[in-house]
Amino acid sequence: MIQPRVWRSARDGRYYAQAQQQVFEAKLIAPGDVTEVEAATVLDEVLGLAGPQYRLRQACRPVRLDTLTVRVDVATKLAGREKVPPLVEAELSSEAYTGVDLDLWKNVVHIAVSDEAVKRAAHDIISLHAADAARDLARMENKQIAEELAKATEDAAADTWDTFTDGVSDANPFADIQTQFEVIEGAGYPPDCVVMHPQVWSGFITNTYVAPLVEAGIVGLGGAGASLSLPGWPTMKVLMDHAATPDTSCFVLSVDAPAVVLGEGPTEAARYRDERAGYDAYIIRQWLQPVLVLGDALREITGAHS
Repeated sequence: MIQPRVWRSARDGRYYAQAQQQVFEAKLIAPGDVTEVEAATVLDEVLGLAGPQYRLRQACRPVRLDTLTVRVDVATKLAGREKVPPLVEAELSSEAYTGVDLDLWKNVVHIAVSDEAVKRAAHDIISLHAADAARDLARMENKQIAEELAKATEDAAADTWDTFTDGVSDANPFADIQTQFEVIEGAGYPPDCVVMHPQVWSGFITNTYVAPLVEAGIVGLGGAGASLSLPGWPTMKVLMDHAATPDTSCFVLSVDAPAVVLGEGPTEAARYRDERAGYDAYIIRQWLQPVLVLGDALREITGAHS
């Protein structure tokens, strides 16, 4: 038995009862709409649990949509005028735009709870499944963003960051990272983000050139991730996720440029009951698409980890 669908708007964050599949125009859910509220509650719990796990989303500029196919113009660069003489009107500067075609795909998680599991359980089965669903939605999104990052222009590290000679690291990671900062900034974009696989991060943080800077506060460690400072670039965000592959590379980019945009579409939930098999189920569909927009604003340091 199919219950009403609900969907969460990426633009206003509200929940709506959906009239038909993939048509995201419907009535706003009211407290009296019991079946819709129940599906919306499960969806809200899943998205709330998934939120902190969307690590690589921070490396993208979001484009929030309630449609699945659209062409958007992303502002990329404003060019100023140099050495304007006295009493001469400067030419008008206009923002440069890059057209991006988005055709969002969907990631799907199917939560099914058997009657036997509900009757035997001493705890909330749906909450456990919601946590699993949240983890997998985040895993899929992180993986798909990482696939766009992997399209970066490659430049080899001077040496691996995790190898030592007589107790001293063979290479200074900051030298490699700063070189890529300069390349990106030379292209006209402000570098502001570094993405690593946890294995690369482990080699980075134990490097003898880096370890003293942790104590000095130049490399900051926190629950929300990490940050580092270099001369001329005081605040750099560091993101770590197992999806960032290969696990020997470090990615440097400008989120502000943007290097990558993330088309965030609606998220839909539907509940149904299969009486013949004896289970209740929820299907959660999340529409999205990450796209590399500016290749000059993204670089990959290869061979950073052995």
